[in-house]
Parts: sequence; structure tokens; C-alpha cells
Amino acid sequence: MKTKFLSILITVLCTICYSQISYEPGYFIDNNNEKTDCLIKNMDWKNNPTEFEYKLTEEGESQKATIHSVKEFEVTNMSQYVRFTVNIDRSSEALSKISHDKNPAFKEEVLFLKTILVGKANLYEYNDGNLKRFFTKQINLAYNN
Repeated sequence: MKTKFLSILITVLCTICYSQISYEPGYFIDNNNEKTDCLIKNMDWKNNPTEFEYKLTEEGESQKATIHSVKEFEVTNMSQYVRFTVNIDRSSEALSKISHDKNPAFKEEVLFLKTILVGKANLYEYNDGNLKRFFTKQINLAYNN
């Protein structure tokens, strides 16, 4: 029994040691529509971020960018976040906390939404603790005949 416990403990410790946060290639687009290629600290965000850290070079100094200065950022081939001003309902889904009002309680917020699917309509996701919401954006395509 002690051997089994010890082997599980060692496995967990090894997993923690090897799953470190690193800077990955990516980019961000600022409010002036300027794209900056950089290394983004990949936090593998469980909750949607409001800021992120980046470096311009591997040896460079870490800098922070916020939702107020960045329109979009991406950790290449991993995750992309786009800034939107959205109406979001943060009402609880727990039965004991549900309001008697049948209308959603929308509040306008500026959020980074994670891109899930890109196509004729894009699908975005927002996570904050136990709150999960999805948003769509219709893409208008012009066809030349």
C-alpha cells in the first residue's frame, strides 16, 4: 500500500514539474491595428484573460498588455482571443439562485472571447469560474460573379 501511494505521489510531482508555463510564439494586434509578432506567456487560460504577458525576444524583458490596449492576441496554433463589447447575462444557473424574472439580466462588458470556430459565422467562448457563455458573429461575405 505504501509503495502504491509513493508511486502515485512521484507521478503527480513529476507531472507538476514538467507542466511549466512557457513563452510561445504568437502575436497581438493593438488599438492602432498594428500587428506585433512576439512570444506570449502561455497560461492555458481556464478563465478568459483580461491581460497577458509577452516578450519581443527570447532574452527580452517581459511586458504586459491589457484588454484596453489590445484588440486580439493569439498563441500560435493553440488559442486566439478577440476583444468584443458584448451584452452578457451573468445570472446563476443554480436552481436555488435563479431569479423569478424571465428576462435575461444583460450587462454590457468588454471581454476577450476565445475563438472556437471560424467560418461563415464565428463561434466564441467565455469562461469565468463556473460561468460559461457562447457568442456568435455572422460574417458578411461579398461574392463577385
